[in-house]
Amino acid sequence: MNNYIEASEIIAHLKYSRFVSSIKIIVIDEIFSRSVLRLRCNLLPSSYHLDIRFIQTEKEVIYSYQLFTDHALVRWDNAPHYPEIKTFPHHYHNLKGKVEASPLKGAIFDDLNYVLENIKNILLSNEA
Repeated sequence: MNNYIEASEIIAHLKYSRFVSSIKIIVIDEIFSRSVLRLRCNLLPSSYHLDIRFIQTEKEVIYSYQLFTDHALVRWDNAPHYPEIKTFPHHYHNLKGKVEASPLKGAIFDDLNYVLENIKNILLSNEA
């Protein structure tokens, strides 16, 4: 499997984030040719949460990162439904509900670092 990353590595990476207060494992299903991971991270301040979903196969990583409170705020994902966006299938649903290009590539640790940094900036700017 190309660049396969185990769920335990992703969870350990999240634990180093200063504003992730807890991590709830919703699904871990790892077999030889496919892995499914769904996590809910409680953030600081405590009214914010981050849902993370990965499906890793031998060919690709399908992902979704969604920041929410009692409703969705922003989301990065690579569901193939915005072919007009130059970074297709990678895209970002911003705070205003608009869909735009995303720098994410399906490289889990690089993408996760980018998402966490952007969420931190959103929370610090009080935009959410």
